[in-house]
Amino acid sequence: MCIPLLFVVAALLAASGLAHAQIPASRPCAPEGALPADVQRIEADGTIALKQGPMLRLANIAWPDHLEPNLREKLAKGLVEAFRDQRVSWKPVAPPDRWGAIPAFIFVQEPDSPSAAALPPFWLQAGMVEAGLVPAWPEITGECWEELLTHEAVAIGQRRGHWAPRVQSRRLAGIEADPPRQAGRRMAVIWTISGVRRWREIFFLNIRNSARAGPALSATATTISALTRRGLPPESLVNRRVVARFIVAHEGLSRSRLESADHLTVLEKASPASQR
Repeated sequence: MCIPLLFVVAALLAASGLAHAQIPASRPCAPEGALPADVQRIEADGTIALKQGPMLRLANIAWPDHLEPNLREKLAKGLVEAFRDQRVSWKPVAPPDRWGAIPAFIFVQEPDSPSAAALPPFWLQAGMVEAGLVPAWPEITGECWEELLTHEAVAIGQRRGHWAPRVQSRRLAGIEADPPRQAGRRMAVIWTISGVRRWREIFFLNIRNSARAGPALSATATTISALTRRGLPPESLVNRRVVARFIVAHEGLSRSRLESADHLTVLEKASPASQR
């Protein structure tokens, strides 16, 4: 992944005691009502430490895990540079996680420039996803999730960063080589579904060109029903290109599970134009 994080700032600027903080009533991915943040440091796991206030975690993205330490370090350093001399603010979007970090949306604005008044703060997660630095992850769904997917479609269409074919192949090869070591990883991959078969209350989404023991995502009847309500019944998924988001099972790609309907995105023909 070779796109510098400062691309996020340039592209988006050109385009357009709180542990129990309440989720704001306003649209969470809009900067109105965001709280000012004085960032002290960025941890390797993506946690943002403020000089005064709680620890924050970037919501709705899959931060690189411990098996990609170089990428982790690069993103953390890139965020430090992106925040330098900028106005940073944040909104809580969920209660603190089990480590005490608050999932948040982050907003960045260039201060004291002639055009600053005309350029509202931009949503950092949208910029990171559009640059292909990280994939989106359906932690907080709804309107903001749908907007984030439009930014991700740009990265997918232009094969940026995470979505470059060689990057995808390398990650999948790592899972197949040593599934137990990869267990628990958040993965977002582009696959083509070759068929859907049902066994009792479980549906299996088979992947094209895979061997019998190759990739096959399982989904519960509840997940399939939710997809059907969205106009995606099982038979309509055959031969469709999708983004599948899943947590790697201990057995590897053959036993990974689709957690919800939001973890599967059917790809239409992506426009090369950036969504602003």
